[in-house]
Amino acid sequence: MAFSNMTALVSPAFPTTPWTLEVQGPTTEEPEVPARRSFRRIFPQEGANGLRRSDLGRTRQPEKPSHPHLEKASSWPHRRDSGRPAEGSSGQVGVPSEGSSKHKDWHRQGLRRPSILPEGPSGGPAVEKSPSLSDAIVFREKKPKEVMGGFSRRCSKLINSSQLLYQEYSDVFLNKEIQSQQRLDSLTEAPGPASPRQPRKALVSSESYLKRLSMASSGSLWQEIPVVRNSTVLLSMTHEDQKLQEAKFELIVSEASYLRSLHIAVDHFQHSEQLRATLSNQDHQWLFSRLQDVRDVSTMFLSDLEENFEGNIFTFQVCDVVLSHAPDFRRVYLPYVTNQTYQERTFQSLLTSNSSFREVLEKLESDPICQRLSLKSFLILPFQRITRLKLLLQNILKRTQPGSSEEAEATKAHHALEELIRDCNNNVQRMRRTEELIYLSQKIEFECRIFPLISQSRWLVKSGELTALEFSVSPGLRRKLSARPVHLHLFNDCLLLSRPREGSRFLVFDHAPFSSVRGEKCEMKLHGPHKNLFRLFLRDNAQGSQAEFLFRTETQSEKLRWISALAMPREELDLLECYESPQVQCLRAYKPRENDELALEKADVVMVTQQSSDGWLEGVRLSDGEQGWFPVQQVEFISNPEVRARNLKEAHRVKTAKLQLVEQQT
Repeated sequence: MAFSNMTALVSPAFPTTPWTLEVQGPTTEEPEVPARRSFRRIFPQEGANGLRRSDLGRTRQPEKPSHPHLEKASSWPHRRDSGRPAEGSSGQVGVPSEGSSKHKDWHRQGLRRPSILPEGPSGGPAVEKSPSLSDAIVFREKKPKEVMGGFSRRCSKLINSSQLLYQEYSDVFLNKEIQSQQRLDSLTEAPGPASPRQPRKALVSSESYLKRLSMASSGSLWQEIPVVRNSTVLLSMTHEDQKLQEAKFELIVSEASYLRSLHIAVDHFQHSEQLRATLSNQDHQWLFSRLQDVRDVSTMFLSDLEENFEGNIFTFQVCDVVLSHAPDFRRVYLPYVTNQTYQERTFQSLLTSNSSFREVLEKLESDPICQRLSLKSFLILPFQRITRLKLLLQNILKRTQPGSSEEAEATKAHHALEELIRDCNNNVQRMRRTEELIYLSQKIEFECRIFPLISQSRWLVKSGELTALEFSVSPGLRRKLSARPVHLHLFNDCLLLSRPREGSRFLVFDHAPFSSVRGEKCEMKLHGPHKNLFRLFLRDNAQGSQAEFLFRTETQSEKLRWISALAMPREELDLLECYESPQVQCLRAYKPRENDELALEKADVVMVTQQSSDGWLEGVRLSDGEQGWFPVQQVEFISNPEVRARNLKEAHRVKTAKLQLVEQQT
C-alpha cells in the first residue's frame, strides 16, 4: 500500500542532510497552480566511488513489486530514475515523468514532524524539543489529476492496495465480524485500563507490510500503517479511540475496494463493444442503468476521504465527508436501485433468449480481471454498498463519545443514509406491489360482494393454501369432520378467502377488513393427521355478519406465521427490557421467498421473538428494527448474556441518537 513510504519520516537510519528552501513557480504540467514556497531535501547525487546513491540502492536491494497494479516508487526524488516507468506498473496507474517526479507521495501531506517522535538511544521516546523552523515543515505536493465524467479527480493511492475486489473483500470483512462476535460469545473480555500503554511492537518493514497487504485476504488495519504503528500517539490513545479510528479507516479502504470493482463493471462490461453489439438500446439502459454515474460519485467520494485522511492520519474524520456527499448518493443510488426490477428481468431474459449475449458474457466473465466473478455480482454492488455504508457509519457512531460533536456528525450521516435506503426500498416495493396487485386482479373472481382490488395503498402481506376443517352432523347424530382447500390472500387492509380453481385462479367467497380479522391458536386435539390448528374469526365479513373458520397447516411454522401475520401490529419493543430474549447472528445470507420473511446479510444480529419446532425463527434485526421469519440454518445463537446485553445497549444508543436528531430537526 502507499503507506509504506511513511517509514522514511521516522527511520533514524535515514540520511540527515539539510533542508533547503526553494521557490516553485508555475510549471508546464499544471499551469493553474500558483507559485508557492516549499522545502525540499537536497541529496548528493554521487557517492565516494562515483556511483549515484540511487544506483547503489538498486544494486544492494532490487525492488520486487508485490502487486502489478501497486505503485512502489519512492517518495524521494533522487531515488527514481527520470522518465523511467515504475516496475510492475500495468498501465492503469499513471507513472510520473521527470517533471512530476519531484512530487512527494500523497500520504506525507499535512504531517508535522513534531507529531512523530523518534526513539532515543535507550529505545524509549526522545524528549520533545521546542518547535524550530525545520520542525514546522509541512509537506505539500501537486496532486496528479485524472479526468473522468467531465471533472478532474485525484489519482487514488488505495484503489490497488489489495488484490481483492469488493465482492470478496466485503465477504472477508463480514466473516471477520462473525468471528469477532463468536470470540466474545465464548469468552468475556475483562475491561482494561482507561489508557493502556502496551509495549511497542517490533518495527514492520515497509516491504513486508506491502507484501502482506497485497497477498492478504482482507483489508489492512489503521494500526498496521508503519507511521502509526511506530508513533507515540498510538500509545497515548485509549483502546476505544483506536477502535474508532479503525472503524473510520475501514470505511475508506472498503470504498477503495468498491470503486475498483466499479471500474471493472463499467470499463470491462458496460463499455464493451462486443457486449453492446448484442443488446438493444433499451436492454442496455435497463441492464446498466446509471452505473457510470455511481462510479463517478464514488470516485469523488473516495478522493475526499483520502484527502481528509492526509490532513491528519491520527485524527482524521469521515462522517462529515459522507454527509457532504449524501445529496450525490441520493441523485445516483435512488434511480439505480429503483431500476432493480427491470434490471433483473432484463438480465434473466437475455440469458434465456439471447445466445449472442450469453457467449460474449461468458468470454468477458472468464477474463482474469473479473477474478471468476459474474456480471450479476457487479451489477448488485450499489445495492450492497449503500447498505453496508450505513452499517459502517453505525459502527463509528457506537464508538464515539456520547454528547460529542463527533457523535452528532456520525448521527447525521447515519440518518441521511438510513433515509436514502428507506426511500430506495419504498420505490422498489411500490413497483413490485403494484405489479403483484395487477397480476392477482386478473386471477381473482368474486362470488360475493365485489370491491376494487387495485389500490396504491394496498399490498400483499401473505398468501397460501390451507385446509379448512368443518364439522357436520350425520343422520345418526354423529359429528363428521370434512376438509376442503381454502386459499387466503392477506393484504395490509383486508383478507380474501377463496376456493382454488384451475389455471391458478381463485373464486372469492368471503372477505373482511383487516381490523375485523383475528387469528388465534387452537388447543383442540383431533385424531389422525389433524395437527397444527388455528382459528380465524371474522367479526364483519362480506355479508355483514360474523364468521369462524378452523384451519390446519402442514407445519408448525406455517401455523405460527399465519397467526403472527393476522395479529394487529405490535408496539415497538423497548430494547433495554429484552435482556432475556434470545439473539442470533447470521452466518449465511438469506434472500426471502415470501413477503413475511426477513432478508439477512452476514453478521446481522437478530433478537428472536418466536421459534417453531421445525426450524424457523421470527425476530427483529437490531440494526434497523425490521421484523420477519427466517430459517435457523442461516444463523447461530449467541449464548453469552453479556454479549447480548452489549448488542442491545449499542442498538439502543443508535436509536436514541437518531430520535434526538429527529426532534432537533422538527
